[in-house]
Amino acid sequence: MTDPIVFEHADVQLRVDRGVFELFQHRNIASSYRTPLEWVRVQVQVRQRAMMLHFSLVQDPDEPIYGRLMGSVCSLATVEIPMADEPVFRAFFTELARLANRPIG
Repeated sequence: MTDPIVFEHADVQLRVDRGVFELFQHRNIASSYRTPLEWVRVQVQVRQRAMMLHFSLVQDPDEPIYGRLMGSVCSLATVEIPMADEPVFRAFFTELARLANRPIG
């Protein structure tokens, strides 16, 4: 059995345990997001001073786990992060993409 993978940054905690991805936000614990890792999709939307990470479900299992938002979005959870923090989130999702054998956008 492998240990859970936990990523904590500011008030956000992301974790993968036994193939299940979970998102928690300290300031908004009521809107957590939980799904199998194979179904996770994160779309990045650039705003003026921040970035929005929109969490939803993939339509196609070969879809990238993480990429830029190219149109409208129907998200199940959204996290706002400073633009400077995006590389650490992208690095975490790059590792998850490798574990799930999925591309990163």
